[in-house]
Amino acid sequence: MKQSLKKDRMFLSTKDYVASNEHFNLFLDSKTNIVWTDVAEDHNHNKYYENENYLPHNEKKGLFSFFYKLSQNIMFSYKFKVLKKILQPSNIILDYGSGDGHFAEFLKKQEINVHAYDPIINKPKNSQTIDNQYDMIMMWHVLEHVPDINKTVIALEKKLKHNGALVVAVPNRDSFDSKAYGEHWAAWDVPRHLYHFNHNSLENLMKEKGFSLISKHPLWLDSYYVSYLSSKYKKSIFPWINSLVIGSLSNILAIITSKYSSSFYIFKRA
Repeated sequence: MKQSLKKDRMFLSTKDYVASNEHFNLFLDSKTNIVWTDVAEDHNHNKYYENENYLPHNEKKGLFSFFYKLSQNIMFSYKFKVLKKILQPSNIILDYGSGDGHFAEFLKKQEINVHAYDPIINKPKNSQTIDNQYDMIMMWHVLEHVPDINKTVIALEKKLKHNGALVVAVPNRDSFDSKAYGEHWAAWDVPRHLYHFNHNSLENLMKEKGFSLISKHPLWLDSYYVSYLSSKYKKSIFPWINSLVIGSLSNILAIITSKYSSSFYIFKRA
């Protein structure tokens, strides 16, 4: 996508509030409507993950981490409730970009045959990914991290069985909390997030790669998590209160607009 730089326009300038305090520019691809983070081709991307403040992959203690884990468990049950409607007992699932592996472990406790693999943090738990192997591949907040989204989606499509499902969860740059926090919106998460989607840009990308949208489901607790971090980035005096107000408003408005802070999409091979 970055080959079209001359055709792209400046979308936003923000910074890495987690690890480095470096500033990054975001550009809007005029063809795909996907926003991308401008990073040097030879930069050491791993260093932005290897930081104690990067919550998804650390084991820090404290009140915030407690509520993070609590909400994570709630959403595990919610995700499983949705996914089990299309799962069969014999299905094999790949959790691609599995992070800490907790959701894969949760599914295994439900007697789901799931393989977990995380190329981003180099933690392969099962790298056996032959073609036409999986009935479902899940990408929970992963697509925005991968260096080449086109290559990744094409590769994963080959790993799916005929009529297999691809589950993709991403933040929505058109959500109310995104507009409210602007450059401080935590889900920009530069430079770890290399791409930034809205509903249309994601659906068009997947359609181009041979997938059709089956259903879309809100990740309604994400608005509170993102709003809390965003409030801290803005140095708000009462980040908990701000997160409750902005997070709730984002969810309420999304009932009408469907622009939740984050959603997960279920696609099927067309």
